[in-house]
Amino acid sequence: MKFLPMMLAVLMAMPVAAQAQAQGRLDKIKQSGQITLGVRESSIPFSYLDDAQKPVGYSIDICYGIVAALKDKLGLPELKVREVSVTSSTRIPLVANGTVDISCGSATNNEQRQQQVSFAPTTFVT
Repeated sequence: MKFLPMMLAVLMAMPVAAQAQAQGRLDKIKQSGQITLGVRESSIPFSYLDDAQKPVGYSIDICYGIVAALKDKLGLPELKVREVSVTSSTRIPLVANGTVDISCGSATNNEQRQQQVSFAPTTFVT
C-alpha cells in the first residue's frame, strides 16, 4: 500500500514520546479491531458530507488509505471503521484523549498543537 511508507515516515519523524503515543494507539486499534476516524461535516474540500450524508473529500481519501495500510500492517483484514463527527474546536481534544484515532480534515500544524497530538506530513499549504 502506498500509504504505509507515509505512515511509517510519520512514526519515524515523531519525537520519542509521540512515537510511544502512536504505538499505543496502534496497539489499541489492533486489540479492539476498530479504528475511529474524526470527520468534519463541512470542511470542503477536505472532509464534508455528500448528498447521502456520507463523509467525502481529500482528507477522507487519505484516511481511508491509512486504514487500508493498517489492515495490512496489523494483520486485520476486517478492521472496522467508526466515523465520529468532529468540529474545529473538538478535533484536537478528541484525538488527544483517544476518542478519535485520526482526525480526517484540515488543521493548522503549530508548535502548541504539536504538544498535544502528532501530525502527518503537510498535505495543504495556504
